[in-house]
Amino acid sequence: MKLLTLCLCILLVSCTSEPLNVRYYLLHTPQNTVDIKSDIAKPIVVVQSLKIADYLRQSNLVMQLGEYELHYSRQDVWAEELESSFYNALLQDLNSYGKRNYVVSSSPDATGATTIINIKLEHFHATDASTVVSSGHYWLSVDDIKVGKNKGLTTSSHSFYLESELKQDGYSHAVEKLRMLVENLANKIEKDISALPNN
Repeated sequence: MKLLTLCLCILLVSCTSEPLNVRYYLLHTPQNTVDIKSDIAKPIVVVQSLKIADYLRQSNLVMQLGEYELHYSRQDVWAEELESSFYNALLQDLNSYGKRNYVVSSSPDATGATTIINIKLEHFHATDASTVVSSGHYWLSVDDIKVGKNKGLTTSSHSFYLESELKQDGYSHAVEKLRMLVENLANKIEKDISALPNN
């Protein structure tokens, strides 16, 4: 009986699966630049907090399978909340253009803002068609100087759908391409702000 119990224990131990090898990904990484004081001559733009779809509010990376199914990776996860990581990456990319000072709403410079951006991220994931996609909406609210500061806000609505082809397998490459989609969004926002009156 003891021998049978020992054999069963050995069998159970050998059947246990290997520990899950979890990989963590960052969307926003520090750049090798010195943070200098903002140029007060540049227009100030406030980037409001990002709103993201509920299905993106978890740490697992997502892949869309077919038209309606989503797969959440158990071993490929975001190192920090996607909401804050995406926001910080976008803010960094917007400021890289050097035409405006893009700031967070809690910044002391926010009171002098001429433009406010609100963003809703609806999709941000890889697909089984070897692509990554990002889509959503953003709204630009601009002070109407003729009416007076903070009295006349003109708001324009913009939707975006960005896609990039994957050349390699794996989530690491997908994250690299997703990061490029954030840069593309920053470029689109910058162009739309430049086209607004008084900008």
